[in-house]
Amino acid sequence: MSWYYPKGWTDQEDGVEQVVIHYACTPPGQWPDWSWGHESRVLEDRGGHPRNRLKVLRMPRTVWDLEHGRSTPEYRFHYYFEVFQDGHRWTTDLFSEDIVYRDLEYVDDHGWATNICIYWSVGDWSAPVYSPMEDPRFPGDSEFRSTKYYSYWDKERFHREKFHMLQALGRPHRWQSRMYGPRGATLVQQYHVGRMFPPEEKDEFWLGPDGRAAPGANWWVHHL
Repeated sequence: MSWYYPKGWTDQEDGVEQVVIHYACTPPGQWPDWSWGHESRVLEDRGGHPRNRLKVLRMPRTVWDLEHGRSTPEYRFHYYFEVFQDGHRWTTDLFSEDIVYRDLEYVDDHGWATNICIYWSVGDWSAPVYSPMEDPRFPGDSEFRSTKYYSYWDKERFHREKFHMLQALGRPHRWQSRMYGPRGATLVQQYHVGRMFPPEEKDEFWLGPDGRAAPGANWWVHHL
């Protein structure tokens, strides 16, 4: 699973032909070895005056810490821009950001929901993410884990079996998941809530602080 992070650039002078972002992620307190490998993406030209460029990066939810032999959900994001301008090439300074997370819990007192995601994005709704939620009591090795839903081969079977497994859990159901972003950033957030079984009771909606809403119509704000 991953999340999305929009990174932008605004041309300060004329003659810029292309901008590339080079980036790498490391455990906290460590620095990348650029010779070992990193990711590069061309920013998309969005036009305007001054000209704006943007690329939505697919970010990891964890980074492997080789020194300590474990994965870590908090890490450092290092990047710089390579600019092609008037037939020449130059690079910016290196920037580094601390990536942190925020845990959320949705309490379903009556056990109504069968599927819940956090619907969220960094800064604004330009790159929204669906983060599947799960009650921590739900079996970790089950084929009906929320994270397996989108790739599951038989959605009707998934809905039916998930419903019965959830009904066996005591109330309330406490759905949990996580959001990510750079320290100091703002996250916007709703819930996507569904009851997918029984079929005659099927219902799904996005939920904000003012109740049911269209995606991105009303939302909570979190500061990391």
